Amino acid sequence: MTQILADTAALVTGASSGIGAATAKALAAQGAVVALLARRADRLQELKTEIESAGGSALVAPVDVTDAEEVSAAVARSVAEFGRLDTVVNNAGLIRMGSAAEAPLQDWDDLVAVNIQGVLYVTRAALPHLIEAAADSPRGVADLVTISSTAGWVARPGTAVYPLPNSVSTPSARAFAKRDSGSGTGWA
Repeated sequence: MTQILADTAALVTGASSGIGAATAKALAAQGAVVALLARRADRLQELKTEIESAGGSALVAPVDVTDAEEVSAAVARSVAEFGRLDTVVNNAGLIRMGSAAEAPLQDWDDLVAVNIQGVLYVTRAALPHLIEAAADSPRGVADLVTISSTAGWVARPGTAVYPLPNSVSTPSARAFAKRDSGSGTGWA
């Protein structure tokens, strides 16, 4: 069976659990080498072992997406190790439940730092590499995927602060797409 992502490299944030871990496994199963980014190094190592046991290849890069320098270093390390970067999945995210009136200001700050700034830091660091990879990609494109929630459009009880970052990440991805359309980089 041909692996559609053979000879490509991917980077997944929030890879230590949930959607991020499942995405990393799926990318590796299709032949991509995968950089695993998250804060929990022990879980990343377990995921790397699981991917490699299934015949894939992965790189563990413990990182806090709210630290622009850590993010840039992790992206640079991934590109140095893999020689390219074809796919980025911005999946790292944070949710805080509760009333906006009662939510500590730190909850607001944490949501903005992870769910907005983290996406922007990863995108900024990865974008030049994605554009470069699109020029000679085995698939003819590179992909930037941003995982978001419907919370940006649909209000739910107990999530008054959470919708803010979600209402920003999707339009930001669309803005990147309009700005860099024609670069061979696909945006989702």
